[in-house]
Amino acid sequence: MNNLIERLIAAHRMLNREIRRELAHRIPDHFRVVRLKKERLAVKDRLVRHLPDARDLRHAARRALSRMRMDGPALSRGRK
Repeated sequence: MNNLIERLIAAHRMLNREIRRELAHRIPDHFRVVRLKKERLAVKDRLVRHLPDARDLRHAARRALSRMRMDGPALSRGRK
């Protein structure tokens, strides 16, 4: 899979986490939430340009997630 697509998927996931984290605050910064949502939409638009078929996007996201899990810290501890 294309490295750019993997980076875009990772950026989209990171923005989702940041949005959830900000909304979990007692008094969320709504301006920050709006900015993060705009950034997330821009990333999604770039993804759709590279993978116009939604099925391809879901498939690419699943592959990227499985790679991230395989390269995660839990598995890397056992490697020498």
